[in-house]
Amino acid sequence: MKKALYMLFIVPVCILSMLSIIYLASKKEPFFFLQNVKINGTRQLNDKEIMIKVSPYLKESLLSIDVAKMQDTITASPLVREARVKRIYPFSIVIDVKEKIPSAIWVNRDGDPYVLDEYGDPYRKLSKGENKGLYIINAGEKSDAKSLFKEVNGWATEGILKKEKISEIVYHEGSVTIFGYEDPIEIILGKEEQKKRLQRAMVVLEDANKRGLIIKCIDARFEKGAIIQERKG
Repeated sequence: MKKALYMLFIVPVCILSMLSIIYLASKKEPFFFLQNVKINGTRQLNDKEIMIKVSPYLKESLLSIDVAKMQDTITASPLVREARVKRIYPFSIVIDVKEKIPSAIWVNRDGDPYVLDEYGDPYRKLSKGENKGLYIINAGEKSDAKSLFKEVNGWATEGILKKEKISEIVYHEGSVTIFGYEDPIEIILGKEEQKKRLQRAMVVLEDANKRGLIIKCIDARFEKGAIIQERKG
């Protein structure tokens, strides 16, 4: 009885499968005909730019598409951290793009502005009107900018300062000065014990805020305390 029921089930399925194969083989279109390309994760690039890059590798059939070459072509862009191309049967290709994250602006010795990624590496020039939410690192050398970027991230992780309150950090011959922070304030850290001096400056700033003082400059280059300059008017 069970065998008979099994045969009643399996035979129609086999026949249907064979008919489907015969139907597909009789059509002019290839198997798994590509109908749709979906792109995820792009903000700095746009879909049109991605499609231009990958179009030479798109074939009529999903089976003929070289996924590895498509991924290599996309990741060759200076804006892209990594890319993954997937076949979604029966008709689609999905491209997942992970872009580099704009995290700060580096102004080099010649005054040229570059966008730094999440690791502090410059990866493209700054576009007009794009500096919103990004603080500036003014340092002559790329290595100095990257080192200072990591330092600032460390200070932020420890809760010493908030990156979104910084407008600019100037590095000159080992000396560091921070601009911004709430009102336009200059915080001079100098060349040594910069973390310790920054902590001291933050304490001074918090105390000044409680007392209703409007600070223009905090010079923390002293073993104890700091010199403050109030803003007039």
